[in-house]
Amino acid sequence: MDIITTHRNADFDALSSLVAAGKLYPNARLLLPGSQEKAVRSFLSLIKDKVRIEDEKTCRMDNVTRLVIVDNRHRSRIGSAAALLRKRNLKVHIYDHHPRTRFDIKAGKDVFKKVGATVSILLEILVKKGGLTLTPLEATLMLLGIYEETGSLSYSATTRLDVDMVSRLLEQGANLSVVSSYLNRELSEGELSVLINLLESMDIGSVKGINIAFFQADVSRFDGELGTVVQKLQDVENYPALFAMFRSGEKIKILARSRERLIDVNKLLAHFNGAGHPSAASARIEGKTPEQLRSGILRILRKMIQPEICAGDIMTSPVVTVSQEEKVSEVLRKLERFGYKGAPVLNEEAGLAGMITQGNLKKALKHGMGHSRVKGYMSTPLITAAPGTPLHDLRRILMEKGKGRIPVIRNNKLTGIVTRTDVLKKVHGSLFSEKSGRHLRQSNISARMKATLPGRLMTLIRSIGSLGDALGMDVFLVGGFVRDILLGQKNYDFDIVVEGDAIRFGRILADKIGGSLVVHRKFGTVALVKEWPKWLDSPLHPGNKFKVDIATARKEVYEAPAALPTVEFSSLREDLYRRDFTINAMAVNIGKRNFGLLVDFFGGVQDLEKGIVRILHDRSFIDDPTRIFRAVRFEQRFGFEIEKHTEYLIKHAVKQEMFHRVENQRIRDELILILKEKNPENAVFKMRELHELRFIHPDLVLKRSIGKTFGALRHCIRWYVSKTAGKPDIWLMNFMVMLDKLTVEQVEDVLEKFVFTRTEKMRLRAYKEWADRIARKLSPRKKMAPSRIYDLLEPFSPEVTLCVMAKTKSAAARGRIRKFFTKYRGVKLRIRGHDIKKEGIDPGPRYKEILRRILYRKLDRKLSTKKDEIRYMKQLAGKERKGR
Repeated sequence: MDIITTHRNADFDALSSLVAAGKLYPNARLLLPGSQEKAVRSFLSLIKDKVRIEDEKTCRMDNVTRLVIVDNRHRSRIGSAAALLRKRNLKVHIYDHHPRTRFDIKAGKDVFKKVGATVSILLEILVKKGGLTLTPLEATLMLLGIYEETGSLSYSATTRLDVDMVSRLLEQGANLSVVSSYLNRELSEGELSVLINLLESMDIGSVKGINIAFFQADVSRFDGELGTVVQKLQDVENYPALFAMFRSGEKIKILARSRERLIDVNKLLAHFNGAGHPSAASARIEGKTPEQLRSGILRILRKMIQPEICAGDIMTSPVVTVSQEEKVSEVLRKLERFGYKGAPVLNEEAGLAGMITQGNLKKALKHGMGHSRVKGYMSTPLITAAPGTPLHDLRRILMEKGKGRIPVIRNNKLTGIVTRTDVLKKVHGSLFSEKSGRHLRQSNISARMKATLPGRLMTLIRSIGSLGDALGMDVFLVGGFVRDILLGQKNYDFDIVVEGDAIRFGRILADKIGGSLVVHRKFGTVALVKEWPKWLDSPLHPGNKFKVDIATARKEVYEAPAALPTVEFSSLREDLYRRDFTINAMAVNIGKRNFGLLVDFFGGVQDLEKGIVRILHDRSFIDDPTRIFRAVRFEQRFGFEIEKHTEYLIKHAVKQEMFHRVENQRIRDELILILKEKNPENAVFKMRELHELRFIHPDLVLKRSIGKTFGALRHCIRWYVSKTAGKPDIWLMNFMVMLDKLTVEQVEDVLEKFVFTRTEKMRLRAYKEWADRIARKLSPRKKMAPSRIYDLLEPFSPEVTLCVMAKTKSAAARGRIRKFFTKYRGVKLRIRGHDIKKEGIDPGPRYKEILRRILYRKLDRKLSTKKDEIRYMKQLAGKERKGR
């Protein structure tokens, strides 16, 4: 008999490896020793009926001939299965991604691979054996194993195999939403208390320029999960390496995490009989104090960390230089020919005199100074480095001094140059263009931000800017968020542009503040999504997700009118230039040094003051005709006017039938945004004025009187929300009103043209086909039974009913609709189907009819108690039996 087991306190990699190994050894019994992490226990409850997993109490271990161990190779961690190792002729197979040590269990078959997760090894074997066939639940479990162990593929130990296996698991139906729900759980009260104690104890050491964080806490009465606490600690304190020491009596447990490739915490904690892998490891120690352990760890690190990379290792040499006596025009041609943004300037003695950039040269050329000597435009004094200047000092100079390049000097002679790109490539492995020069209006709006935004949101924004400082990237708030700050309006949806790698920035930010990521690599963008913070009360998105969109500064090239753009990474200026209107093309720097600095290249502030909506260039509506809808929406929302030339260009684009080149889905999306506005009728009438309605339907014509219906609908919605706390789909109701005068066939044309959900289509059809009939039936002044009102309105959604309420001129009809929502809709029966069954009626469609008749009688106040309901039900049942 075969038994497959893993380590105690199993995580998702252990559990998923156990199940994957069960596919390799189909007749084996799966043994999960000891306790498990809380999230793992929760998942086990989901799969207990799908996968047979036994514990140490229920698993029989007699007649075992082969022991398979996954995600572990240490005897002390496999629980009662360790006793089997004493048996003669026992075959032992091990599958593990943890490095081998001399203390390992001896195995006849030991499969080791340096990957992020053990389950990746097993999945690869299954694929090679003839393909991978998993249920969606199994695939989700194994995806949990990889994502938890690799930090969602972000840890340095992650390999291509892990990524490939993630792809295969998604093909097998793995559910990312389930994965996210298990990996991003909130801390318990006890775990939060330990985290606070750890943070209060923080002590920083430094080894060869690398900061090491030490934490300690007493956990004598703690029953939570230390691994989860340390993961949150790593998110909060983003140090290259951290060591958390947990005291319980005379014993100390160390959990170590490393993001620094030079620090292998598995090798380090092996000195304390610990184990793990390079980025995460643990050890248990007795007889030492936290202070002694700290000293010992730092001592080992000093030996472990190899000599740091220095300027001499990464500098460019020889250096392209220019003479201070050369002309501006000549130097610019030279830099453009070599593809350099800047170069050192030498004096007559070949000594370093300054630095010159293409930006400064172009400015001089623009002012007709191409014949001038370059020494008049170079920057001085300079910050230089020696060949032995370590990498962390170079990085600090680039961040704190805002320099793009550092000359390297040996014996008073220029020997090389280190650029920001050189440092980024070495530290982060990414290559980016340097910033272009800027010519713009600037002012600081930090005081206005503080007055407009909640304090905690300001703190979040500052922390995002600080992350950019730490990564050597300029970070900006952009677009509508900046506009609304200047207007003093609430808007908590903010977009961020970084001059650097937005995807990498987003991943690090998610590690720091939590949340899930949606990556669009093609566009260099990432969306970070979090639960809406309780302290952030937004009128725009109550109860929704909180989203931060992060993009690399880019420009968009439209290959054809109305086509989707091709994206190229670029500067902040070009990123802002690709936007729709000047009022949405401003940015605010949120780095520490320039926090609150407003960047306005195109006169957005001036247009806000004038109250106009103006495009950035004449091809704007040709490139993207949906901007026509946006122009109308912003004009009406803010009470602005579309600037005259902009309105001329709108009419020209409409005349050129540009909307016929746009995907209908995009028109629909813009229309929905308009219909979500507070007073959509204003925008709808403006669309009529600009002849835009025909792109929705050629026969769509709106009379001014429809404005009263929009107003009545707003009143009805406010009443409904206050009385029922319901959340009707406002845009859909406004669309019903907008299409009211079209025929049924014309409405079907609209539904066919645009993409709507099945529910949306059903409700739009229901309104068109039934609204007038319902209104007529509810209008008579004579008395109407509650059951009759209920019978008329119950089949329809609140959206349809509220539109009927807004449209009808009958006070009687409106009153009956109010009663339906406040009195009749909430009436429930006390009896159920099993009460009918007791009367000898077999389950079937008749149950529904009997219950409906009882409910109607109750609505009409002819039944009040459960006994009354049962009595009437028996009457109906008796009639049912007689009719057989």
